[in-house]
Amino acid sequence: MDKYLFFTLLLINVLSFFLFKIDKKNSIIGKRRISELALCFVTLIGGTIGSLMSMQIYRHKTRKKSFIFKIVMIIAIQCSILFFLVDRI
Repeated sequence: MDKYLFFTLLLINVLSFFLFKIDKKNSIIGKRRISELALCFVTLIGGTIGSLMSMQIYRHKTRKKSFIFKIVMIIAIQCSILFFLVDRI
């Protein structure tokens, strides 16, 4: 794997992890939340591992079925893209 791609994905996953953590903290203290669109977008662009880790560690958005469905759909899209790309190489 190209080192730039690796570090880019690492950065996106760290960002994703902390966005979910901040959103959980803000939900507890009643501050302004990070939109679901932003959380889904950072997951879509490669932050899946960071999102899933943060959701499990902080128990954030794990009971919201509509959000879980969105995350599962993003993972399905990512797997489909990977399958398509691997088949082409």
